[in-house]
Amino acid sequence: MAHIEESLQNYLNKIAREQKYVNPEITIEEISSGGANYTSKLYTAVVREAGKEDLHLFAKVAVLGESMREVLPNMYTTEQYMYTTLAKWYERMEQESGVKEEDRLLFCKFYGFDPSLYREILVLENLLPQGYGPHDRFHSIDWPYAAAAVRELAKFHALSFAFAKRHPEEFEKTLSTLKGIWETLPFEILEPQRIECAVNVLNPKILDKFMNYMKGGQFPVVNLWKPSRFKAIIHGDYRGNNLLHRVRKDGTVDIKIVDLQTLQGGSPVTDLIYFIFTGSDEKFRAQYFDKLLDHYYTELSAAMKRLQLNPDEVFSRADFDYEMKEKLPFGLTLAVFTLPVVTVEMENAPQVDESLDISKFNVEKTSDLYAERLNGVVNDYVKWGILK
Repeated sequence: MAHIEESLQNYLNKIAREQKYVNPEITIEEISSGGANYTSKLYTAVVREAGKEDLHLFAKVAVLGESMREVLPNMYTTEQYMYTTLAKWYERMEQESGVKEEDRLLFCKFYGFDPSLYREILVLENLLPQGYGPHDRFHSIDWPYAAAAVRELAKFHALSFAFAKRHPEEFEKTLSTLKGIWETLPFEILEPQRIECAVNVLNPKILDKFMNYMKGGQFPVVNLWKPSRFKAIIHGDYRGNNLLHRVRKDGTVDIKIVDLQTLQGGSPVTDLIYFIFTGSDEKFRAQYFDKLLDHYYTELSAAMKRLQLNPDEVFSRADFDYEMKEKLPFGLTLAVFTLPVVTVEMENAPQVDESLDISKFNVEKTSDLYAERLNGVVNDYVKWGILK
């Protein structure tokens, strides 16, 4: 790892010079995602110099080897494109529409990207000293957090609709640039083990329904990310570990969307389904599932109006309901594929290094939380009449 930290040190020296630090002291500390990140080594850094305010930075340094790069060829350049190009389009549209500061979609401050192959480095503002942090993946989302996360998601999608409406050529160019990772992932390598994991933990009373569903082959997980009638620029991996949040004194929650390497074109409801089934438990969905769908569309409609769009013309409530009906069946296969990794204990998680390949995501030892979450999802799909 010495070469990684040496490359990072050199790049941070460059950023410090660009930020007018003449003779700074730079301290670097590797941090852990707790088994939630599999593409990069993560670091925080502080740039200090007498008479100047400390500069707090966050860095991701690529560790993907040849095997994973064949599967995820655009992992790093997609995030660079978001910060250097797409975010600027979005900011410009908000300014032109007169969107108030408190209603804008705000990303982390971007300091630079080193594209050097096999040691790509992305440097952002470190929000941890400001009280932000990732959601604890071992606990279900609650309503204040979910409501805030969905509000930001609605802003994100509304900006995509505005981009398509005002700058159709640039929108199409962007879609051709964002080659989402999900269609290239070899799910067939993971499927047998994922189904075996599920069979080992599911309640026998619902096991037959589950197996009939999976054997039917009607609901491959990749279909979740394929566009339906409506296409937007979606996050693609919208879950608690890819969001940073803080709770204010009045109980309100601030959210910043991060980890933007999985952007692609797709149905906007895909991100919503992904967020719900990777982060919630059965109890939360029983109380808040319908409410959260209503909240999303209310926020989306409001965000579109702020951008001078007519929701009924661009993406009506009937359109939203149609997309949810089309995509909801794939939420079960999504849970089957993602929950083993989302809920895995840190000591059993795949190791992040150059030797990582797709087969390492076949989690050998699942957690009790996995069993609880998956049974809850299958129960819901039985209740909704999707799994018969």
